[in-house]
Amino acid sequence: MELMNLLADGIESPVAVETHCHTSVSAHAYSTLMENVMVAAARGMKGLCVTDHAPELFDGAPVYYFENLKSLPDQMMGVRLYRGAELNLMSAAGRVDLPDGLLSRLDWVIASIHLPEFSPGDREAVNAAYQNLAKNPFVDVIGHCGRGKFFFDWEPVIKAFAGHGKVVEVNELSARAVPESVERCAGILALCKQYEVPVVLSADAHFADAIGRYDHALSLVEQVGYPKDRILNLDGERFEAYVQERRREKQRHIR
Repeated sequence: MELMNLLADGIESPVAVETHCHTSVSAHAYSTLMENVMVAAARGMKGLCVTDHAPELFDGAPVYYFENLKSLPDQMMGVRLYRGAELNLMSAAGRVDLPDGLLSRLDWVIASIHLPEFSPGDREAVNAAYQNLAKNPFVDVIGHCGRGKFFFDWEPVIKAFAGHGKVVEVNELSARAVPESVERCAGILALCKQYEVPVVLSADAHFADAIGRYDHALSLVEQVGYPKDRILNLDGERFEAYVQERRREKQRHIR
């Protein structure tokens, strides 16, 4: 309760569900799951996706960690918990680092490119990786593709995401901490608007205090004029309905 009093800082999140956050299970993050939940609750959020890094990142969680997410309650302190993962995109063929059967049981699956699997200058490989990832029925959302290290041809890739029903993440950390990424994030978001690709706003929190703060992501939305009725996580009920629909789709693919 003392921590809750410290968090009574007047911040009210404009976003209902945090779709991308890490716990200290990912060793380059600094908060526990309980601390993340407490911040989300204090800032009026309805949901929190638990999305630690999958095993093939240098400090990713082991496979059994994701298997055992079933032990979490569905709700804590009035915050709906969504069991998830941030996968690592491992090859131009679109390989990711958790098996389909496990992914089909998760609520929310992000896939992102990280070092060292791709060279920042290898545009052809990144194009192929995203095109192939778009076909993966167990991936819900593309993580931080506007971040400044991995260059790709935006339009054909965004069209592929649109064609395969992927969501694109508007990543607060990219826009705030990587200034050279802002222009790229805006360009990608403009194409998402053009091709009617739904998006989510995410903190990509590696410390609990980032949860509920989306100033830079919202600025990009305003700059581009992206329609807010296509931002899935502004409303908790809408996000829940989307997750349930996607879960049914994943189960059909695993049979």
